[in-house]
Amino acid sequence: MPTTSYTAYSLYSYNVSPVIGMAGRITDNGTTITPIPNMKTYSGTPGAGDPQLEGFADPSGNLRIAVAPYVGGTGETVEIRNALTGAIVGTPHTWASVDNLYGLVLVGSYLYAIDYDNARVVEINPTTYTQTGVTYTLSSSFFPAGNVPHGQGLINIGGTLYGLFSIANSSFTTYANSVLVRFTITGGSSISVAANDYNNSFGKNAFAMANQGSDLYVACIGGAQVGGTPNVNSALQKIAFGAANLATAAVTTVFGYSATYPYEVRDISFNGTTAYVLLGAYDAGFTMKGVLLQTTTAFSSFATINSFTGGAPGYYWAAQYIDNNRILFARGNEILYYNAASTGTPVATLTITGGSLKSAGTNYDTLNDMSYVGSRTTTPLAVRGYRSPTQVSRSARAIQARSIAQGRPELTADELRRLDEVAAES
Repeated sequence: MPTTSYTAYSLYSYNVSPVIGMAGRITDNGTTITPIPNMKTYSGTPGAGDPQLEGFADPSGNLRIAVAPYVGGTGETVEIRNALTGAIVGTPHTWASVDNLYGLVLVGSYLYAIDYDNARVVEINPTTYTQTGVTYTLSSSFFPAGNVPHGQGLINIGGTLYGLFSIANSSFTTYANSVLVRFTITGGSSISVAANDYNNSFGKNAFAMANQGSDLYVACIGGAQVGGTPNVNSALQKIAFGAANLATAAVTTVFGYSATYPYEVRDISFNGTTAYVLLGAYDAGFTMKGVLLQTTTAFSSFATINSFTGGAPGYYWAAQYIDNNRILFARGNEILYYNAASTGTPVATLTITGGSLKSAGTNYDTLNDMSYVGSRTTTPLAVRGYRSPTQVSRSARAIQARSIAQGRPELTADELRRLDEVAAES
């Protein structure tokens, strides 16, 4: 039976001064899909106008959206919004231990936020939306010396919290194996990882997770994202997440780069044993080309839902099976909704035009972030496509790279060299 579900999204403009950004909502009642812009608007210095968001349900099942501007360095100032009305809940809160919010998940009576730049998990009291003081930072014993961990995501499976971390050098040019951890949580007291509750055998630059049956599936880019040369080691991998010894559990590659699909794995989601796999790679001009596929957990035969082999503009790419038997697909600078029972044509295509994702006359040019909040009858699901460190990190180097990129997903090789030269001189 159809139910009203909610999606949050944000737009940004790289080419106006002062910079502007906006967080909005989308409702889907099973028949009509309606974008509602301007839940929260931003304007000001670079970063202040660049909102990111996370959808979640509180312990009472109320659907909420956490909205934060891209400023970083001093802790996130987060607004909690009612997903049904868009209204702010309480007052903004500063989460001093969260410089770069990149996931927010409810486990038991507490929320857990992951900080991308600090590889840190922070406990939040959902009654007051303040930090409890309980945190966990990824142990340096889980990855090779000389590298820096980054928090890519959290997932709640049956009341147990898992975290995914990518490992890279300081310039994000070389990656080590990614790390999955299984947390032991005592709400209001502690977050820890037991001796055998981690696995550091996942592919390089892993970023997305989805569970199906007894397995947790992880997508990895396979190395640094570049334009024109896909990573041949990009893969979709799985692990038995309930293994008593997670450290020795087998990590199995189920799908990856091939002559038929010469792309990187961009996202994964499931509806029972039906899987939806997003594949894509940037060409030398940083235009994404790829396909959205439907298959089964055997990953042996595929049907194409959406082909963009000719290229599509924008950098935000994610796909997720959601309520009302929909597939929610962020395709660069568009948001598409498909009926999973009949995927021939999208039931809605939302674009950055007046009367759709934005109000008339507003100069937003980029889809910046998206989070499926959920419905009154389901648990929220993450929609987290791959976003490069240039787009995500709030380190000084990444912020400088972001200003050079001006909305492109990455820097060119020459721009990277010049950036490193400037860093060496300073």
